[in-house]
Amino acid sequence: MAERFMSESSSNRRRALQATAIAIVLIGAIGLFGSRFYQTVQEPHWDALSRAQAEAVQRLNLTRVDFVERFVGDRPYSVVFGANANGEDVAVWMWGEDGLHIERQQDGLTRDEVKALALKERPEMQLLRISPGKLGETYVWEVFYALREPGGTRKYYDYYSFRDGAKLETYRLALERE
Repeated sequence: MAERFMSESSSNRRRALQATAIAIVLIGAIGLFGSRFYQTVQEPHWDALSRAQAEAVQRLNLTRVDFVERFVGDRPYSVVFGANANGEDVAVWMWGEDGLHIERQQDGLTRDEVKALALKERPEMQLLRISPGKLGETYVWEVFYALREPGGTRKYYDYYSFRDGAKLETYRLALERE
């Protein structure tokens, strides 16, 4: 009887170890494939940012690049923030082969100033993102946020002029019901 108990106990341990090993291999495989999937999906975005940075450095002789962002409005834009050879902080919007617009950062609002404007107007907002962009022919800051409303949450896009912070437009998305 004791031998049978020892045999069953040993067999149960072996099965538990096998199940653990299989679980570890499956988790590892899911992690590996998930990571590759994420890289594959994000690679075009990362490439566009790298190309925009390299192009801005080459075409405009930027000596420093602080960050690069993508904005998709009426067309895709890359916006590069950095410093030119004169030491001026600049923001550069680039699109297509030759599209280029440069603003001195001191002539516009900073991300933090736009954040303060948006929160002053709607302090209850859940801020999701602030991005430089272009609305029509105006260079803007896009503020993307969510507000709780009766029955759910609604997301909004507010657009503020890059130069003076004037609020230009608000786009309201459909209510996400809870």
